Amino acid sequence: MKIAIIGGGVGGLVIGYRMAQKGHRVVIYEKKNFLGGLMAGEKQGNIFLEKTYHHIFKSDKYAIKLIEELGFKNKLKWHKSSMAIYWQGKFYPFVTPKDLLTFEPLNIFDKFRLGLVTLYLQKTNKWKKFENIEAYKWMEKWCGKRAYQVIWEPLLRGKFHDFYKEVSMAWLWARIHVRANSKEKGESEEKLGYLHGGFQQITEKLAREIVRMGGEVKTGVEIKSFGEIKADRIIATVPNQPLAKAFNNKIYPKLHRKLTAVNYLGAINVVFESQQNLSEYYWHNINDLNSPFLAFIQHTNLVGRTEYGGNNIYYLGTYVPHDHRYFELDDKEIIIEFTQYLKRIFPEFDIDKARNIRVCKLKFAQQVVTKNYSAKLIPRKLPIKNVYLSNFAQIYPEDRGINYAIREAEKMVGFLGLK
Repeated sequence: MKIAIIGGGVGGLVIGYRMAQKGHRVVIYEKKNFLGGLMAGEKQGNIFLEKTYHHIFKSDKYAIKLIEELGFKNKLKWHKSSMAIYWQGKFYPFVTPKDLLTFEPLNIFDKFRLGLVTLYLQKTNKWKKFENIEAYKWMEKWCGKRAYQVIWEPLLRGKFHDFYKEVSMAWLWARIHVRANSKEKGESEEKLGYLHGGFQQITEKLAREIVRMGGEVKTGVEIKSFGEIKADRIIATVPNQPLAKAFNNKIYPKLHRKLTAVNYLGAINVVFESQQNLSEYYWHNINDLNSPFLAFIQHTNLVGRTEYGGNNIYYLGTYVPHDHRYFELDDKEIIIEFTQYLKRIFPEFDIDKARNIRVCKLKFAQQVVTKNYSAKLIPRKLPIKNVYLSNFAQIYPEDRGINYAIREAEKMVGFLGLK
């Protein structure tokens, strides 16, 4: 059969790869001039560097399996993680139980409640009871106002901006539960995986394999309606809101409502390299509501500097609504705003020592997981003959990411049932 796939992110590429393995004729259409979607990387010497920060967990079995299948097992390395929280002008390590005990912004009673609640969320598997509860209300009630103010409110606001009060506790349960269960038996420290040479290697290999097996991968091609494509099966892997434009509201009112019911936030990332070593930690949650970015990542504190000519690689990332001014500002203005705040928290930071500084803007980076989100899930089979949907808005209750994008793609292959 001829299989057409709209979207060249990791999900679309995995579906195309599996379909080509089965002997079908695959054509992938990607609107942008590059492949990989949220996982895309840019060439930097002999390697790729992600446009947005990425790592995987030990529990990410779908990603690990695909990486090994594609021949990259030796490039997947596991590194000790480190994390700090920035609160009122100071960084605090926040990885181990000892770090919680010495966390100065909370008193002993706050720490006890926070630890107990976190342990409960890590251990319970009954996530559906959280589906109809707002995350901010549940965390404030059970962790206490102070712990909510210091830890959880900055996370929810930074991740979901104006939508933070709508976010389901099921989403936050998944974030805490999945991460806590990513350690292998006997491991006392969290280790994160990185594909040395960049995750874009997965994208490139999948595309090459599809072409080798007789398929086509077309970039810079926008599909505006399904009528443009002649195929036996069409699988859309694009976000819900852009897809809604292909469905007339009068002809498909129910589907159109569901597609437009899911709100999305965009991602803004400032990436640069520097010989300066600003921190001893890999991941930094910036728990200041006045900060222009939610996370500060010193990528090379996880993976080392060897591949980057001895330089450190930094990411400053945040999520914003589509009408946010960052989508109107030019890159230079965003860089100034982000790096000026960076200098506030790291006074030794010297912008003149930053190299290859750039901005990545992605409009559909995170769906807003509201209460009763399961009612918003779109079935894989759409109401047009032989048209299907597989995108990260169908990932639930887990947060979207490389592993779950691959999982949903594998599920779609099974759902199609083609031999």
